[in-house]
Amino acid sequence: MELLSPAGNMQKLQSALRYGADAVYLAGKSFGMRASADNFSLEELAAACEYTHLRGKKAYLTVNVYAREFELTALREYLTAIRGLSDAPDALICSDIGVVMLAKEILPEINIHISTQANTQNHLSCIAWQKLGASRIILARELSLADIKEIRRNIPPELELEAFIHGAMCVAYSGRCLLSNYLTGRGANSGSCTQPCRWEYTVTEEKHKNSPFYVEENESGTALFSSRDLCMIEHIRELAESGLDSLKIEGRMKPAFYAAAVTNAYRLALDAYSRDPAGYTSDLKLLAEVESVSHREYDTGYFFSAPHERANICVNPEYIRGKTYFGICTAYEEAEGFAVFEQRNKLTRGTSVQILSPGKVGETFAAELILDANNEPIESVPHPAMQFKLKCRANVGDMLRGG
Repeated sequence: MELLSPAGNMQKLQSALRYGADAVYLAGKSFGMRASADNFSLEELAAACEYTHLRGKKAYLTVNVYAREFELTALREYLTAIRGLSDAPDALICSDIGVVMLAKEILPEINIHISTQANTQNHLSCIAWQKLGASRIILARELSLADIKEIRRNIPPELELEAFIHGAMCVAYSGRCLLSNYLTGRGANSGSCTQPCRWEYTVTEEKHKNSPFYVEENESGTALFSSRDLCMIEHIRELAESGLDSLKIEGRMKPAFYAAAVTNAYRLALDAYSRDPAGYTSDLKLLAEVESVSHREYDTGYFFSAPHERANICVNPEYIRGKTYFGICTAYEEAEGFAVFEQRNKLTRGTSVQILSPGKVGETFAAELILDANNEPIESVPHPAMQFKLKCRANVGDMLRGG
């Protein structure tokens, strides 16, 4: 199975590929469903595709908005510009049937993947999309594993299936929501959702408008429409047996650390399964890794039950923050045992830290000796982008040696 990771910008793309992604999905500055991510200019898109292809991996470009009539001229110009890139994406991810037809006209050599926004839920729809030129279907998030197996059984073997297996979920059906439009004027189906489902709401009585009642499920309160995050790290065997060709991680707006840590955990799980399918068991260390990134309460979504059978709503709508991302390791001075970092968040001497290295779980140690760029001991690293050194134990050095 392909492991497909999010790439909101070049740094996130590099992190995802370095930590084990087989492919990444990314967007240009227009027509993608994550308009608030950094995304890629045309020049950056060509560079990203080249970087990806040089490593034997694939890049998929999202063009998955539902286009309005007034957007079609700009969309045609955008697709034509993609045709002229020095290095092009391996596939376009589309939702709108008209966009699919236009893409096939302008870019006939590029594969078409049908977005989860298209809400594909049965094998007849899959086959219909294939007849229109699609090579892959990204299935609706509301499907169970049993549904996916049945679809796989009834479609041609060359038609690929993809599904989200980790990340944020939407309370609306396959993301088709107008709440953001109603409350803010920013359209979810154009990639500009303000996530009002995550907000807290009150109920007011007509004669007591100055006395609102908070909508709560218990004493902790809840955001009534806020879905839990999806996490299937403990169910690799079930995913492997479902007939899926690609496992997709959500999170183009998350930091590079998220792309690295989550991709790394699923890479380790998938590799362990591949080595010994019969004897595979889930690793609690890998669950701890995905719990270390900022996330909402985890859940298995609808893989094991239909939407009408259970509530997938957060009790606590706030993010659970497991670790602070303090920096990127840029070099390892093996002779002295120092790792060189570029700072991202404040670090104080004595703090328990963990280094995440591709293909390994995190290694924890105490930051007892911190040096500045002049090799002088310091108590903390306060400045953004400041370079500093951290003394590492031998086993941590083993993780860093050779990159």
